[in-house]
Amino acid sequence: MSTQLTGLELVGDIIREHYDLGEVQTPRPLEGTHQRRHRKMVVETSSGVFVAKTYKNDPVTIDALYFQHHLSHHLEQNGLPVAHIQPTRDGRTFVILDTWCLELQEFIDGHCMFVNSVTLEISGSALGRFHQVCQGIPVPPRDTRKWRFSEVPRDIFERFYAMALQERNDATVKGHYENLNLFLKQASEALDIDKRYAFETGLIHGDWHGGNLLFQGDQLKAIIDLEFAGDGCYLEDISYAVSNLCIRTTTSIEKMAFRTQTLLNAYERHRTLSYAERVALYYAVGIKHITTVAYQTPQQGGRVAGYTPAQWIAILDIQTRWLAEQSSKARWGG
Repeated sequence: MSTQLTGLELVGDIIREHYDLGEVQTPRPLEGTHQRRHRKMVVETSSGVFVAKTYKNDPVTIDALYFQHHLSHHLEQNGLPVAHIQPTRDGRTFVILDTWCLELQEFIDGHCMFVNSVTLEISGSALGRFHQVCQGIPVPPRDTRKWRFSEVPRDIFERFYAMALQERNDATVKGHYENLNLFLKQASEALDIDKRYAFETGLIHGDWHGGNLLFQGDQLKAIIDLEFAGDGCYLEDISYAVSNLCIRTTTSIEKMAFRTQTLLNAYERHRTLSYAERVALYYAVGIKHITTVAYQTPQQGGRVAGYTPAQWIAILDIQTRWLAEQSSKARWGG
């Protein structure tokens, strides 16, 4: 049989050949998902509904798949919900063909996380549990002291600022810009490479946001997208979570404080944050948040979550001032 990926019917034939699932219908594209890295399809069978993913067959991808499937099994064994990987007829976790390979996993009928007090607590607890149960697991080697949000790339930030000025060139926008620059200076000091050795490292998820947490109502059904999992600072995962789930959608001091404390309290039921992590966390959140907004603004035609650059620079100023205050309180008390 040819192993050139020529259509959905061929994927169906591969599944019929390698899996014991009874009748297998022709796969259909999985709607509403990014197809950049992998092709994703829904497959209905006599044994249930599955998601099929295809990957390139190369040594790096194969090694990554083995690790992701080992991690998925480990999480499942430790009570954390994941999309179960369907074994092939010969007991493997994916099919290897000439130039590509195929994975089949359980289809989770759920939605991305809606932020409320219940889901924030569940998410924080799940992240803390993830870090706890994965301690000691062998992970792919990488420099654990290099993490993605130690600083905001200046070219991206300046391009974002230029867009804000083009929209509204006045003292208000320039004032917000100066405030953000002060925050970035303070953040670079708090997250300096020499200080990062005080942050605990281990296996992290690498992309903890609401889209990778599938819920049914207020019940977490699956933690998905383990592609970025690997050795890193726990602070990276936590800053992702706080930025995406607690800060991004509000400028309300009360909401930011309540959401952040709810998530962190739940997290610390499983792993306690160190003093160094608490001080640095809020700057890491700000770095991640500014980078995301600045990067996405030109990518999304000048609006992110409905806001223009001039609106966002004001929002970021409010949010980062609150974050700096929380870091100061963590350092000095109060």
